[in-house]
Amino acid sequence: MSNTQTQANVYAGQQSGPRPTGSVNHKKGLEVAVDVGNRMIKYYCTGGDVKTVPSWHKDLEEWDNPEQDSNSIVVKYLRGDNPNLIGESWAVGTVAQDLGGTPTFELDKAFLAPKLFLAMIENLPGVSNVTVNRLVCSLPNDLQTDKVQAMIEGLKGTHHILRNGKNITVSIANMEVQPETLGAFKWALGNKLFKYARINGILDLGGKTGVGQLYTKNGTLIRESRVIVEGTYRLAQIVAKHPSLMTQDTTPDLSLIMDAIADGSLSYGTTAISFADRFPNYVDKWLFDIRNKLKIGWSQWLPGLAEVLIVGGSAPLATPLVEQTEGRFKIADKPQTCGVTGMLL
Repeated sequence: MSNTQTQANVYAGQQSGPRPTGSVNHKKGLEVAVDVGNRMIKYYCTGGDVKTVPSWHKDLEEWDNPEQDSNSIVVKYLRGDNPNLIGESWAVGTVAQDLGGTPTFELDKAFLAPKLFLAMIENLPGVSNVTVNRLVCSLPNDLQTDKVQAMIEGLKGTHHILRNGKNITVSIANMEVQPETLGAFKWALGNKLFKYARINGILDLGGKTGVGQLYTKNGTLIRESRVIVEGTYRLAQIVAKHPSLMTQDTTPDLSLIMDAIADGSLSYGTTAISFADRFPNYVDKWLFDIRNKLKIGWSQWLPGLAEVLIVGGSAPLATPLVEQTEGRFKIADKPQTCGVTGMLL
C-alpha cells in the first residue's frame, strides 16, 4: 500500500456516525460537551458515547421536507429563551449538505452553536424533558468575549423544539466555554500520555484552522504560546492546483476536495479526477508551513518542550511530522473524539 493510501485510509477510518447515548438519568441532569468542529460536530455526555455528524447546516424554507437518517437531523424551534430562533427550522448533517446547505468552515461557528447543539442533543425513549446541568463548549480563542457571550445567550435557558418529529424540552442550567485544546490536554493527562513532567503541547488540526497550544508541567495554559495554523481547508486549496483540476471549466469546489481527503478516495466528486499522485507532496507542503509557524511561535519554549500530542480530524495526515520529529510529536488514539471527552474532566 502506498504512503498516500495509508494516510488517506487512516484518516477515513477515524470517521464514525452517531451512536446511541448510554444510560443517563435525565431527571438529575446531564453533563454534556459539544465540539462544533468545522468538519464534524462532536457530542458527548457522561455515561454515553461520542456522537458525530457532518458539520453542515441549512435553514429550511416552508416547502422543504427533508428526511432524517443516522447522519441527518431536522429541527424546528417552537418557543423558548432564544427569540432569534422562534419559528425557525433547519437541517444539520448529510441532508443539509445534499440540499445545498453551508459547511461550518465557511461561517463563524460561535454564532451557529445554538442550532448545531440543539440538533445534537436527543432524548431517551419515553423522556421528553432533557435537563443539562453543565454544558461545555469550546472556541479557538475563549478570550473573544463577543463570541463567548453569543454562545451563552443563544444556549442557556429553556428551548422547546421539534427534533426529528419528536417534541423535546431542553433546559440548560449552566454553561462554560473552554479554549480549544484544553479538553485534549486533560484527556492526555488522564491517560498519562506525556512521558515527562515538563512543558507539553497540543496541536489540534481541524478543517478550517488548527491550534497549537503549550501547557506548563502543572497544567497551566500558556496564553502567549497559542499559534493558529492552517487546517485541511488550506490543504484543499493546495490540492486545487492539481493540473487535472485546473483544466476544469469551473473553480474546484474545496468542500469536494476535503470530502475526498476525509473518505480516503482522493478523487474529486463523482468525476474520474484523482489527485492521489501528488497528494503526498501537497501534504508535505502543508505540514512544512505548519511546522515553521510552530517553530516561530514556540521559539522561547522549544529548549524545554517535551512532547506534542496531535489531535483533530486531520491528525492522521500528520504522520510525516511524527517521523520528522522522531516521535516528539505523536498522534492521539481516536484523535477526532478524544478532545470532546476530555472537556468534561
